[in-house]
Amino acid sequence: MKAIWLSAATLAVLACAATATSAQTCRNFEGTILLHLTKEGCTSPVGICTVGKVQSGDPSLADANWFFTSLGRSPSAGLPAKLQPASMLSYAGSVVVTTPRDGTFTTTNAGVYDTKAGAFSQLDRITSGTGKFTDTKDRLIFITGTGGGDAGFKSHVRGELCLNSP
Repeated sequence: MKAIWLSAATLAVLACAATATSAQTCRNFEGTILLHLTKEGCTSPVGICTVGKVQSGDPSLADANWFFTSLGRSPSAGLPAKLQPASMLSYAGSVVVTTPRDGTFTTTNAGVYDTKAGAFSQLDRITSGTGKFTDTKDRLIFITGTGGGDAGFKSHVRGELCLNSP
């Protein structure tokens, strides 16, 4: 009888573990972000932060707030000037995305920005999350955009998100 009870308890634990593992749904997304420089809430050591709203057909990201903080930058994309002009900046930072209803997630990123062409490309890796994004880690987000200065940046964002089911 004790062996039957132990077997039943083991099956129950395994069933709960399988349910917890399968409770996450991953999907690709795309969106647009109109970013503007901001000083409000900016803790960047180099004084560069941007803020914007995500426009996306994905219900988890629609109208989310996107806040980028630059943590460092380097001219010539961090390479010798003979390989890249000084106008090609490399940078690293973090982003906090706050959604209207599903929680937040944070990324670390690296990118390059050509100040002459007004174009950038950035790769983000999700490092943590809250709410439905608690288990969304190590997913990649790609961002490309144009603009700069007071006019802001028009950015295209795409990647993969994994959300926990309620």
